[in-house]
Amino acid sequence: MTVTGKPNRKKPLLFFTSFPGEGHTNPVLAIAVSLVAKGYEVAYLCSPTYRDRITEAGAEFIELPWELRGQSIEERMDLEKVPIGLDRAAKQLSHVFYKDLRIRVEAVTRALEDLRARDPSRQIIMVEDGPNMGAMPFRYGRPLPRGFSEMPKTIGISPTPLMLRSQDTAPFILGLPPDSSHSGRQRNEWLHRLVHDGPFKPLVEAWQRGLDECDCTVVPSGSPLSAWHEGYDSLVMLCSPSLEYALSDIPSSVEFAGCLPRRGIAKTIQYPEWWSEVTQNAQRADRKTIFVCQGTVNVDWSELVIPTINAFAGREDVLVIAALGRRGTSLEHDAVTSPNIHVIDYIPYDAVLPLADVFVSNAGYGAFCHAVTNGVPGVFAGQTEDKSEVAMRAEWAGFAVNMRRQRPGVEQLREAVEEVLGDKRFKAKALELKAENEALDSMARIERVVERWTE
Repeated sequence: MTVTGKPNRKKPLLFFTSFPGEGHTNPVLAIAVSLVAKGYEVAYLCSPTYRDRITEAGAEFIELPWELRGQSIEERMDLEKVPIGLDRAAKQLSHVFYKDLRIRVEAVTRALEDLRARDPSRQIIMVEDGPNMGAMPFRYGRPLPRGFSEMPKTIGISPTPLMLRSQDTAPFILGLPPDSSHSGRQRNEWLHRLVHDGPFKPLVEAWQRGLDECDCTVVPSGSPLSAWHEGYDSLVMLCSPSLEYALSDIPSSVEFAGCLPRRGIAKTIQYPEWWSEVTQNAQRADRKTIFVCQGTVNVDWSELVIPTINAFAGREDVLVIAALGRRGTSLEHDAVTSPNIHVIDYIPYDAVLPLADVFVSNAGYGAFCHAVTNGVPGVFAGQTEDKSEVAMRAEWAGFAVNMRRQRPGVEQLREAVEEVLGDKRFKAKALELKAENEALDSMARIERVVERWTE
């Protein structure tokens, strides 16, 4: 279905671009859809994978000649030799985000030049997710695109927790709670130095090398992850303030828009034959529904899916729904035959979470936000990418148990789920956060940010 918003020539042209991964492009594209419906003209640079979704949104598609590809067998084996932690994170982030930065930046440059040549007098506002880094090199001396005497206003969208370096927090990725006490700030400062000069040194070098390849004249300093959230005229956080740490030194450019609204369920969705049991179970006070999913990337189901199934198979007081996150996949496991266990290859979060009493997740930021918008408490277990940071924020906000590990055991999972189900404060906090985010009205707030930078 094509969204039809009547373009208004008095409005600026919005140039959107996003890193071509689901967790990055999905939220940014949802914002583009909303703004098109408000009468904005949107041109969207992304990889061919997203062509149809972008054009169906009513935006102009501009092709990024680059796709996010999975690692080769050799690269994956090399990465798996590195234990989960800072060394692996540095290696993975360097490969995924910095290796081909030049290709993305050159595509941004060409797109801006073409859009300016098309209508030299029209204002352009650039909107992108921070990890895409399409605007970053221009802050470090890369020549401006032809036709520009200065960069357009830029709005960063964060599909992650806040990564800005702060005196109140330890380095991002460590997953430590904030500490603004005198001793805590000393701890934070020393940890920043140790991480920057130690395990993250290869990431710092990849950042500097990537910018050098983009013809930058200034050698960057600071944190390569903090830089993802720096330099924008506005940085939009897709969460409410209660879902982030209260930092004493947070820049005025940071805007809390709230979690994006639930997307609604497509009329074409095909529910499994056992779905009536799920809807009926949601009406029962004596039987709880546990939903477990590891997202769309992690398919090692021995980490969370299988342990959760093992923890609750055969129980008459719970129903377990396990989603594998990828269409066409299946799970061969003895416990799946238990009558209280249902496994499905893929189902939208917003279809199942309103019926769930607890969400067991590996702490992706999308899962975190969906839990909030559906008012569902969680059990989060994840240590890769930004997941330890997401899980800590869920714990800090009070709506989830943070397992602080990648592979919790069966008994550990059982105890964590039962803690959430047995303590009404988790559900109460989840509902409070849901209401807080709904009241913010994220799409309206994001439009106001655009209006603020409209000339």
